[in-house]
Amino acid sequence: MATLQDVIKNNMRIDYGDIATSYLTQDRQLCKEIQQILANNKFYNYDVDGLYGNITRQALRDFKEVYALSGGDVLGPTTAEFLLRFDKVKPDSGELNSSSSKKDVQRAIVRECKRQGLTLNSQIAYVLATVQHETNETFKPVREAYWLSEDWRRRNLRYYPYYGRGYVQLTWEHNYKQYGDILGINLLDNPDRVMDPNIALFILVDGMSKGRFTSRKLGSYVNGGRTDFIGARGVVNPGDVPALIAGYAENWQRQISSIESISLEENVGIDLQESSDMSLKLDPIEELILKKIMSS
Repeated sequence: MATLQDVIKNNMRIDYGDIATSYLTQDRQLCKEIQQILANNKFYNYDVDGLYGNITRQALRDFKEVYALSGGDVLGPTTAEFLLRFDKVKPDSGELNSSSSKKDVQRAIVRECKRQGLTLNSQIAYVLATVQHETNETFKPVREAYWLSEDWRRRNLRYYPYYGRGYVQLTWEHNYKQYGDILGINLLDNPDRVMDPNIALFILVDGMSKGRFTSRKLGSYVNGGRTDFIGARGVVNPGDVPALIAGYAENWQRQISSIESISLEENVGIDLQESSDMSLKLDPIEELILKKIMSS
């Protein structure tokens, strides 16, 4: 029996397209490990039993599509690293604070997108566009109806005190409970913790990438084979000014369009090797992206 770490260490390549002949059918331990990670990340909503079949295969396919991992129905070192990378993703420590500039926040968004697997320029562009809209172009965590008083929110918002906060408006008690559980902090008693820019940044990217806000994932609309900036608004707030935000996203994408997409497995020929030598340190590309963004 193998683990995902074994797949990486031994440079294994597991074909999972044919259920009957796939190694995953034989190795319930490995299949169960994969199912658990897929379940934690909202790709698999069934029993974690280690039984490989159509549902697990489709969940793996969806995972690879959402995170722009090419190479077909193959589980190799790169996909294994991606799965392990998202096993227990938590906020990065203290990169942002209340005095962080727009440039600081935009740089942090690029980094957090890459850290959580949104590696395509088009995906990063849409996250930046979402923050541009949700924060009224301030790139600061904001409260719902921030121009009005707390007393107004108390009297008028039926979901008070769990009103919208952050870079994207996290709303409703069940969402505060969900992220409190994920982060290991009590957001129900202290919902203002969502205004911490580092917590808000994690929630922004985690929610959009994993579909925690509306059950719709950004990668289902924006991936290696599809760029639907209009439909992508359904990831945060279906029906709410999709064309406006799509325009923002197109503008962000134009600003970085001359930079090579930073998909980690964009070349099928290279991906067929699924090398474990996957670089997660893309700072030179990141700096080129940000330099172009900020100079425009």
